[in-house]
Amino acid sequence: MATPEFQDLLNIALKTAELAQENILKFFQTDVGVEWKADNTPVTIADKGTEELARKFWAKETPGFGVIGEEFGIESPDAEYQWVIDPIDGTKSFVHGVPLFGTLIALYRRNVPVCSVIRIPAMNTAVWAVNGGGAFLDGRPVHCKKTASLKDATVLSGTVNTMETAGYGEGFSKLRRSAKLYRGWGDCFGYYMVAAGRADVMVDPVVSLWDIAPYPLLFAEAGGKFSTIDGKTELFDENGKPVAPIYEGYSSVATNGLLHDEALSLMNTK
Repeated sequence: MATPEFQDLLNIALKTAELAQENILKFFQTDVGVEWKADNTPVTIADKGTEELARKFWAKETPGFGVIGEEFGIESPDAEYQWVIDPIDGTKSFVHGVPLFGTLIALYRRNVPVCSVIRIPAMNTAVWAVNGGGAFLDGRPVHCKKTASLKDATVLSGTVNTMETAGYGEGFSKLRRSAKLYRGWGDCFGYYMVAAGRADVMVDPVVSLWDIAPYPLLFAEAGGKFSTIDGKTELFDENGKPVAPIYEGYSSVATNGLLHDEALSLMNTK
């Protein structure tokens, strides 16, 4: 059972996600301006404004907590508690009017995840978890699927191009061709699908900390598994410091648990 403190912090995370949804939908499927970052990824006023909104809300609700965000970096890195946010994970979907994007929020106490949220604004749905208190889909308890064989599984990913560029082309080809169904439902929507019990495996070859911060707790509470492609499960060390560069220093595999070892084995085929 989650502690009262952790439950209160989850409620703050859920309220933050609701505020994010309200702001993001003002701009969805409009002629929102797009800037291009140095890494050739898009950013919009919706991304920036949503993260600013979250930071202001947390400053009021959880003074003294740190923040790690995609758009505005690190604030109070030595704080005991650290919020991590990706205001719009899947900005390319967002700017193309595709609803498969979301807001990612996680809270850590040093290296212990407290709560996690994936909110899909355009679909008005969310999956979340609290440490010791289970995982939920729109308020109902949720559990990953029980698919025990890849031949019966649904495998998801982002672009195959990135998989090949990162050196996982052969391994990912074996993984997706072993599955019953493969679809490119990438970014946070893929993880949402696995956590919600609607798909079995989601793989990302190159991700930043804010892209995956909710997942260690979310999949543990939903009965699944999360790790990097090389099998590491910790995103922070015992002092609360990221174990890898926060920008594109990680990879990610999330599964229903039963297929995790096999997915890792295939992905690491050389």
